[in-house]
Amino acid sequence: MLHPGCAPASGTRQQRAVTPPTQSAHFSVKRPDQLPEALKIQLRPHRGYLFARTQIDGRDAGLFMFDTGSNLNVISTGVAGRLGLPTVGSSQATGVGGTQAFEYRSTQSLEFGGVDMAGNKLAAISLHPMSSALGTSVSGLIGIRALAGLPFTLDYTDFTLTIYRRDTFTPPLDAPVFPARFDFGLPVVAAEVGNGHKIWLILDSGADNELTLPLKCLKDWPEIVSVSGSGAGASSGIGGSVASTRTWLGSLEVFGLTLKNTPVTFEQAPASFARQPRPIGRIGGALLKNFRLTIDSRRGQIWAQWLPAGAE
Repeated sequence: MLHPGCAPASGTRQQRAVTPPTQSAHFSVKRPDQLPEALKIQLRPHRGYLFARTQIDGRDAGLFMFDTGSNLNVISTGVAGRLGLPTVGSSQATGVGGTQAFEYRSTQSLEFGGVDMAGNKLAAISLHPMSSALGTSVSGLIGIRALAGLPFTLDYTDFTLTIYRRDTFTPPLDAPVFPARFDFGLPVVAAEVGNGHKIWLILDSGADNELTLPLKCLKDWPEIVSVSGSGAGASSGIGGSVASTRTWLGSLEVFGLTLKNTPVTFEQAPASFARQPRPIGRIGGALLKNFRLTIDSRRGQIWAQWLPAGAE
């Protein structure tokens, strides 16, 4: 069970003029001055993840997962082939299981909710294992950089993404604000586990676990868990899979809250994370669903309102 250590700031939720998506509405993050003050996009929940029906170059491309833990826009290799997207280069992606080579595919537009995102090239990666695990066809991932640095709110109470025009954006009045880093464009917040052990956490709506921490944390700080270990397993993702240990964290302090007995998965950290002076973990969608998050990368700030289990 999760126990808040303190209440979020009180106040009346700020009212904005919000433009709902329509069939005729069409905006682009590449023309931010033409965006409405707030544009709300309805997302589709499935097993704790959030999806959007997506069009590529005006053609239906299927369901893409909105993934704040990805700095790439990804398309499944099968969908890229079906749409005949041309190859424009190659690179490597780093995930939980290591690195994976991929090809970039070129597009003219990547659109969902009536908005064309900043996605002129997509990483073509096999998403068949993810689709099999989720029991639904995952055509791609919409990474956080698709929003081109615009402020946005991810709201699990009604499964919506609201994008704001920067020159008129005003922060929410009913949520406390916290400083954030944006490593490789990903939102990262400070947190503490156990008796004051400081860590960083990536806000990762594409992660399946409530909380994931490097295995080294368990080895160095065994006292941080409330149960020694409930079982071994494996975490799968880009680059393959890694062994993991699933148990409960005694105490987690994040966003001004103290959360008790939070489910946690410990796994081997990617090499790039292991070199950091402070451990880096991830908050997944199963824990993020208890918050309404407004994120502004250019200000380096995140507003987090505690709404357990999506309750107002």
